[in-house]
Amino acid sequence: MSLSAASPPFRPFATFALIWAITTLCHQLAFTFWAQSWQGWLLVVAASASVFKPNCVARFGMLVITSVINLFNKLPFVPNHILYEGMLHGIMLLGLLGFFFSKRGRDEWRQIGAGWKRHLPLLMLAIVIKWAYFAFNFLPKGPVFGAITTLILVIALIRMLVKAPTMGGGDVYLSRFAPVVRTAVVIMYFWAGTQKLNWDYLDPTISCAAVLHTEIAAYFGKLVPTDTWALHGAIWGSYLFEFGIPLLLIFKRTRLIGFAVAIFFHLWLSIHPAAGIFSFSSLILAVLALFLPESWGRELQGLWKKQLNWLGRGDERKGRKIAAWIVVGAFFLTLATQGTLYLTIAKSYDVFWKANRIGWVAFFIWGLWISANYLIAGWKARGEDRSFPNKPKWNLAWIGLLPVIMNGFLPWIGARTQTSFSMYSNLRSEGESNHMFFKRVDLFEYQTDMVEILEAKPNILDPSESPTGIGNFANIGHRIIPVFELRRLVSEWSEDRPLEIKYVRDGEILDLGRKDGVEYGDSDLFERLPFYQRKLMWFRRLESLDEPMCCTH
Repeated sequence: MSLSAASPPFRPFATFALIWAITTLCHQLAFTFWAQSWQGWLLVVAASASVFKPNCVARFGMLVITSVINLFNKLPFVPNHILYEGMLHGIMLLGLLGFFFSKRGRDEWRQIGAGWKRHLPLLMLAIVIKWAYFAFNFLPKGPVFGAITTLILVIALIRMLVKAPTMGGGDVYLSRFAPVVRTAVVIMYFWAGTQKLNWDYLDPTISCAAVLHTEIAAYFGKLVPTDTWALHGAIWGSYLFEFGIPLLLIFKRTRLIGFAVAIFFHLWLSIHPAAGIFSFSSLILAVLALFLPESWGRELQGLWKKQLNWLGRGDERKGRKIAAWIVVGAFFLTLATQGTLYLTIAKSYDVFWKANRIGWVAFFIWGLWISANYLIAGWKARGEDRSFPNKPKWNLAWIGLLPVIMNGFLPWIGARTQTSFSMYSNLRSEGESNHMFFKRVDLFEYQTDMVEILEAKPNILDPSESPTGIGNFANIGHRIIPVFELRRLVSEWSEDRPLEIKYVRDGEILDLGRKDGVEYGDSDLFERLPFYQRKLMWFRRLESLDEPMCCTH
């Protein structure tokens, strides 16, 4: 089968940048807490700019930079996949650094650098204004002034991204990070599957695979079986998917099957109402673009050209603008709908779930469309060469694999457990590990000192009435945590609010709290954690250290 004569030359960077920018917007619809931060608005502006000009390296670089800033603001309370995405952005940033030091990058900057520098003074002034708002106590504070300074910063960034010239060289830049990201995808799937190799994951009464399957099946009535045999199928099927998808994607002959399997698996998972699962599915659909062979990519762009011509009534450029406005308009319409729920009902845990489902609808429409395009293009190019348009070559971006590799090891060296590729895995490294073959070696001792909170007034483990992030309601109802997390909760509790806690540590029942401004109990627990520990460490709350491990994120 020959490629369609109408298929345009494949532009891998523009293709990936567009899909990645839309995925970024999908993330923002899954967790709308960002709307209360200037970092989140900068990211939305940068992502929208990439939707309109996906062939621009500088705009994509701004998307990556603002995403890292937004991630840093939210750390450590981020989902597994958002932290993983941050690691991918680290790889892209290293690739960008290498690109700017290369001859092509220097040439591109010589040609357009003046156009970008022209808008820098206004952006820098906006940054100074925002910094001064936080730095000087004598300046007016509050939501109104905070919103004004954020608006100034957003307008300055919009002005730069709209008026600055387009930077080329995208395919050269992508060739630096694409092979590294493909490797990172394989590593992520490996760890996600490996963390599930524990005995409790095999138990259909508590396995996360069985729980997710049952809760998704509820949307389909009796069409989807939930008998014991089906739950065992979900468990073993998840192993096949998570270990099998990367292998299918790596090899040329099985790549189309790999796309089909990955799309089915992740679209199916996205139906689950848990916050963020559709965001993870969107991330996977985006990284699949880096597994597109060149022939396949040309067919994909041929499909898009026909769609854009139809949208623009024969004018592809007009169709492209209309499509970009549809994407950005649909994002803000969905966001406005979510915001209306919060404003008219409450900024509550229950409303968060309703808003999340509205975001899911927007994602699912996008997910079905991009998935269909992937598979149709792959089918059309099935008889053509399936080589990648970029080959692995050493550059700075490969250094970015180190955090991806290490992240899966962290529970096993006594460190972080909540965001270590252990999502929905039933994994417990604390106490007696339930893993089939991994045993913890305590290079760090965070997991050796555990406490059980018997009683707390107010209950500091309950989700906030007005959640500001997922840290407010992760693993609700579980009361066993490391002393590290107890110290985080106590030290960050407002000094003007009373607090009473009764907890068990090393078999001894202890009291801790603050009454009439006077602290009592272990004074160390009132000391604020070091900054780097607060940002890098987050531990899962447990029901038990020795009983079967229930399903938690």
